[in-house]
Amino acid sequence: MKKISRKDIAGMSTLEFLKAGAGPYRQLAGYLKPYKARFLLGIFFGALYGLMNGGMVLTIKYVGEMVFGRKDNAKEFDKLVEKLPEDVVAESGGAFDAAREAFKEAAALDVETALNGPLLIAAMTVPAIMLLRGFCGYMNSYCMLWVSLRVLSDIRIKLFSKLMGQSLDFYNKKKGGELIQTVFNQTRMAQHALTTVASDIVKQPVAVLSAVVAIFIIDWKFALAALVLFPICIIPVIVVGRKVRKTGGKEEEEAGMLMVVMQESFSGIRVVKSHAREKHEIEKFTTANNKMMKFIMRWQKAMELVGPLVETVASFGVAAALVYVAIRPDLGAAHFLALQAGLVLLYPPAKTLSRLHILMQKCLAATTKVFEMMEREPAIQDAEDSVDIDGVGEGISFEKVSFAYGKRADAVSAIDFSIEQGKSYALVGQSGAGKSTLFSLLLRFYEPREGRVTVGGIDIRKIKQTSLRDNIGVVNQDTFLFHDSIYENIRYGKLDATREEIEHAARLAHAHEFIVEQDKGYDTKVGDKGCQLSGGQQQRLSIARAILRDAPILLLDEATSALDSEAEKHIQAALEELSKGKTTIAIAHRLSTILNADQIVVMDKGRVCEVGTHAELMETSDIYRRLYMMQFGHEMDDGQVDKE
Repeated sequence: MKKISRKDIAGMSTLEFLKAGAGPYRQLAGYLKPYKARFLLGIFFGALYGLMNGGMVLTIKYVGEMVFGRKDNAKEFDKLVEKLPEDVVAESGGAFDAAREAFKEAAALDVETALNGPLLIAAMTVPAIMLLRGFCGYMNSYCMLWVSLRVLSDIRIKLFSKLMGQSLDFYNKKKGGELIQTVFNQTRMAQHALTTVASDIVKQPVAVLSAVVAIFIIDWKFALAALVLFPICIIPVIVVGRKVRKTGGKEEEEAGMLMVVMQESFSGIRVVKSHAREKHEIEKFTTANNKMMKFIMRWQKAMELVGPLVETVASFGVAAALVYVAIRPDLGAAHFLALQAGLVLLYPPAKTLSRLHILMQKCLAATTKVFEMMEREPAIQDAEDSVDIDGVGEGISFEKVSFAYGKRADAVSAIDFSIEQGKSYALVGQSGAGKSTLFSLLLRFYEPREGRVTVGGIDIRKIKQTSLRDNIGVVNQDTFLFHDSIYENIRYGKLDATREEIEHAARLAHAHEFIVEQDKGYDTKVGDKGCQLSGGQQQRLSIARAILRDAPILLLDEATSALDSEAEKHIQAALEELSKGKTTIAIAHRLSTILNADQIVVMDKGRVCEVGTHAELMETSDIYRRLYMMQFGHEMDDGQVDKE
């Protein structure tokens, strides 16, 4: 589906807009299929509700004739007698007077008799039809709400699933607040557009048509006089529609910016507080909020303006109808009452229809954005012939691998080395050397620009992403804990783990001791991103999660950087025990990591310079010796001081 921007919508004519909106609305209609029975039931009751308009008009005429009919006959007879010559009346010998009295007695007798039967029954048809009309309106609203909420749920779940399937490059470019706005608000706009439009596009035209037909049945001349200006009502809709097209999309855009400001302020609250920038964030929020309110006000003004404009134009038709009544003194009270009731029932659905087009314009940009994200294909996808793996097999190989983030210079270039199964490797190099990039490529967060990465002799592009990552455990320097219990945060590594397994992993990670000291032990909530725990405690939970995962490949990125020396000894021992028989790759920032590694990979400016043991590299590599003295020399000196 072609992307439709806010600027595109703002510049469209009404006809172009209707054509552009056909595609998104057809896609939305597909979400109704599982609920088509309930949806059609709602449409059915909506159509019945509309038909009640015409039924109400005809009922009022019928009841009115019963109430006023005989009295009108007497009045008509009086008017007729008044037009006769006086000599004719005089010569009648009182016959006309007798007839007049007979009409009056008949009318009085009819009313008295009817009050005991026919008239009372006829009068009760008015509340009966109102009750039926109300019931149909309720059932229409209920069915549409039922379908609406399920469609909204389906759209949100599908969109969220699509977003979860996107690759990291997508999230590198998108703002979290905008994604939240799309999933929460714009899906609601899409659902609202679907069910409201689908309901009103049947119910309101039927209501208008039934009222018009009833008026024509009663008096076609009156109907023509009253409805002569009805087609002109479309002009205000077209004029105001252009304003809505310009402001509706801007409102959604500013709402997205407001979400971005909130999300970033809450996520970065430590930075905000540490820099005392609360006032600055409040100002950003206020600016974004005021802009959104301005566009909401513009849009609402445009919406509210349609009603008075339509009513004003329609009132000229009503005036014409009144003139028609004035020149038709022969019209009875029941006749006139029914016609006026028809006009009263005609214009509310007409006004709703006039706003329907504007609502569609407001929702088109949001609907388009939702489907644009749904249709976006992830940059990283499983091949059709991709396979599952179980373990590392022949080890891991980087074969002439090059990769760049966007259009920048290569982050890694011509990387070519192998990692033996069950061995531990340490990656060393200055910041920006490409160590973390190798982790991302191995996890297949990104695709190499050149070369390939293999696990067990299989190109990872031929391995299912879920299977590949199930075989890799990761501990990063920047830990992330969910706003949940300690138990659930550790269990995230293996969702089917038993409590015994979780506690065992916590003991190996040297975390069990501080966990049991918490108020609720393993059920203690860690707070947003683990804010209720210290940095070292957070990292130990992250390590426990990786231990529980028990994956054949371990990736350690400064896994013990936030721990004190005593805790690090316990963790290092646990990691060494865990690493037995596993393939471990660690980004080395501590001396212990290097000394315990079977092989050390020296990286510089995105390239692998040398691979060897510590002793070999100290003898042969100038780069390694310099890095060793710069990064690890102080640890060696501290150790010597302690020994002294």
